[in-house]
Amino acid sequence: MAAIRRPQQTPGEKTGPRGVAVPNSQPGTRIDALDALRAAAMLLGVFLHATVAYLHQPVPGLVWLVNDPSPGWGFDLLFWYLHGFRIPLFFMVAGFFAALLCDLRGPRAYLKHRLTRIGGPLLGAILLILPPTYFLWGLGLVDQNIASWREVLRGSFSDTVLKHDLMGLGHLWFLEYLLVYSLLYFVLRTRFPAILSFPSRVRLLDTWWRPLSLVIVTFGFLWIRPEIFTHFENRWTPEPWGLAYYGLFFLVGTRLHRVRDQLNRLIPTGRWFVVASMAVFALVFVLLRWRLSGDTSSHATTWIFALATSLFCWLGVWGFLGLCLEGYKTVSPRVRFVSDAAYWIYLVHVPLVGLTQLLVHWADQDLPIRLPPILGFTLAVSCAFAVALASYRYGVRYGVIGKWLHGKKMRDEAIHRAEVVVRLP
Repeated sequence: MAAIRRPQQTPGEKTGPRGVAVPNSQPGTRIDALDALRAAAMLLGVFLHATVAYLHQPVPGLVWLVNDPSPGWGFDLLFWYLHGFRIPLFFMVAGFFAALLCDLRGPRAYLKHRLTRIGGPLLGAILLILPPTYFLWGLGLVDQNIASWREVLRGSFSDTVLKHDLMGLGHLWFLEYLLVYSLLYFVLRTRFPAILSFPSRVRLLDTWWRPLSLVIVTFGFLWIRPEIFTHFENRWTPEPWGLAYYGLFFLVGTRLHRVRDQLNRLIPTGRWFVVASMAVFALVFVLLRWRLSGDTSSHATTWIFALATSLFCWLGVWGFLGLCLEGYKTVSPRVRFVSDAAYWIYLVHVPLVGLTQLLVHWADQDLPIRLPPILGFTLAVSCAFAVALASYRYGVRYGVIGKWLHGKKMRDEAIHRAEVVVRLP
């Protein structure tokens, strides 16, 4: 007869409030909730980028191939709310897993792993994804009479905005930043370990309000350089202020790994922090509209905007981390599949979203009535997920690209055979 092996509890694993498994101090323990949260931060990028074509007020420096402004502010609200906490949350979780991986495998194996899983996909995406994305954007810009095909083919534009903001890493910028942080973390671990071990005790989660004490640090960044939040700079090299700002979240993630057995303390405040983030965001959005309209003369408005944005960001980061720890109790095969696919989806989603929106735009021009922006948004998100998930499932997951992105995966049949132990009579 056959007996199915059941997953066993990790030795020493604790159970937090409401049945949430919290890891012990063993360096090799992983938290599935954080895996899912990291994937969700990347997947939310699909929704964020799908709003850009329909923003009522464009984002400074962000060039898009379609410009069909919505009469309302709904897409702007969604864009800026996601923009406020999504990337900081991603880098914080990335820092957590960097510390975990370095403890588990050692610094040299960690460095090799990061160069393979970040540097390799970044180089591949630059060579294979950015060129067709550029020409797709060129098609949209020519259609809008913003540029000519001669300018697109030469890569030289008379338009000032295109000249400075069209050429760059685009949506791949976060991989470049992550690679820089990973390399710096390796240097600190191997050459200056005392810096990472200071202070000897991390009190970040000792009380409910301590996680929000970091507001004062990010407030300083946003007060000096509010463009970190309000503008997009499409560059080939990291922007120094943005690199330092997001690096803070990566560093906090490495600190969070030192108190990973206290993560369950975030659960009771998770939903309240999320609600509070929405309330603070209302103020941020009002101040943001003033800034984007050109009203930046008031120093008082600048520091209030910086403080409110910083508070909103940390409330969202800690709130959604707490919600994810509370809600992710079991390992679902579907959630695991989507988490594995998230990296690939993010890499390829921008040209898929852009192509869908361009086709909807052209169809809209041939119809007697204007298609609602929500239709273009929904089709863009749906098509991007459908094509990316299908290509991942049937062409990427078990192939060379999949091994490059997340390591070798066993096919479902192989997993089943590995889980079944055949007992001879």
